[in-house]
Amino acid sequence: MTTLLKTIHRALAPLLFVVVGVLLSIVVMRVVVRSATSQEAQSVEKLSSHRLISDYDGLFMRVGEHYGIDWRLLAAIARAESKFRPDVVSKAGAVGLMQIMPYVARRMGVEREGLFDAEVSVTLAARLLKENDDMLRLGRNFDSEERLRFVLACYNAGFLRIDDARRLARHYEDDADKWSTVATYLALLAEEEFYEHEVVESGAFHGSEETVAYVRVVMRHYKRFCRKTER
Repeated sequence: MTTLLKTIHRALAPLLFVVVGVLLSIVVMRVVVRSATSQEAQSVEKLSSHRLISDYDGLFMRVGEHYGIDWRLLAAIARAESKFRPDVVSKAGAVGLMQIMPYVARRMGVEREGLFDAEVSVTLAARLLKENDDMLRLGRNFDSEERLRFVLACYNAGFLRIDDARRLARHYEDDADKWSTVATYLALLAEEEFYEHEVVESGAFHGSEETVAYVRVVMRHYKRFCRKTER
């Protein structure tokens, strides 16, 4: 009997060793996963706790960092567009926190209903800002405030409208890199003489007053938020 027990012990010992090893591995993996999850949660919580401007500061920070955009600019756009309300639909049909048009969202792979999600809205807005900045080709040494004005004008009116206004400015040998000058030509796009001009590609535009006011309002919010967060 004793010999039989010893034989069983010798046979089971390696198996028990393997089982114990597997159980220890599972325990260690659970500890590591819980630790990583805890750290991630703390990171998100830390971002969310930065309520300097709105309840969405953490989101603006995270998306802004990813796309290389000042989070306060995203906040300024949200303030001007929706007053930080993700459920808003404008008379023109723009949706969500950053008031993005559904046809623009679809071009970027997002359906209308997705625009009510704050993170989706802010992410698309950041992508649009970067896209417009790239298409404007203003150069690295371009004045930073002027760059923001042009990018915001594109966000409101669309790149093609701003590009038409710049084309007109260049045609008349005016400064196409100065927003106040380009804004003047943007207004002229409401007149047949100019929207039928050979350098204009997108036809008439009757929203210049709204675009100029939009750029002014967002820039005012942005500068205010910069002052507030730098105190």
